[in-house]
Amino acid sequence: MSDDIFREVDDAMRMERLRKNARRFAGLGLAGLILIGAGIGGWEYHLSSLHKDALAKSATYMHALHDLGSDSSVAGTSLPLTPAQQKALTTLAEIGNAPPAGLATLAQLREASSDATHGKTQDALRIWDSIQQNTKLDATLRHMATLLWCQWQIDTGDIATIRSRLSLLSAESKPFAALASEQLATLDLRAGDVKAARERLTRLQQDFNAPNGVRMRAGGMLQTLDQQG
Repeated sequence: MSDDIFREVDDAMRMERLRKNARRFAGLGLAGLILIGAGIGGWEYHLSSLHKDALAKSATYMHALHDLGSDSSVAGTSLPLTPAQQKALTTLAEIGNAPPAGLATLAQLREASSDATHGKTQDALRIWDSIQQNTKLDATLRHMATLLWCQWQIDTGDIATIRSRLSLLSAESKPFAALASEQLATLDLRAGDVKAARERLTRLQQDFNAPNGVRMRAGGMLQTLDQQG
């Protein structure tokens, strides 16, 4: 009986390590998503806008992105914001509270990403949730908000709710299908369903339509699963 208890404890610790590794690998896929999406969205908006005020707001937005930079961290701890970064966040908050809606949403997404990195997780979740529920907004931006909301809930949020939201994004026709499936595999590990996680990761590794980064991370996670037994 003593051996059985220690074996159960060892299995539980192994599953926890797997889940943390999956969370880290999946996080790599989303770390640059908000920056890339925001930059592309801002540039497309810039090209499509002819109104002087809209162009000025677009330029202000891009300048704020530049000053804010990336959400750097050391050993998992976010670095304090510099005065320039704090000013950039204030600018993004102002843009996020005024029309046009597309640019405002991009600003909100970037602001929420920074909030989450610097410990204001609940504020970020509220922003992402508001975006994903606003059916008047561009579907791609709403999907991006859903991914980020799930990403930051993956360890502690309600499994059924997260799975439901990710499943809506995992269809092949969806733009972030591979990233959503990657998070679903992480969720499977959290739930202790290693078989389901392995199946998802295998499909991702073999999916040549998935981004190379996703396929490589899937392969890495499969190797980790094999090593753990």
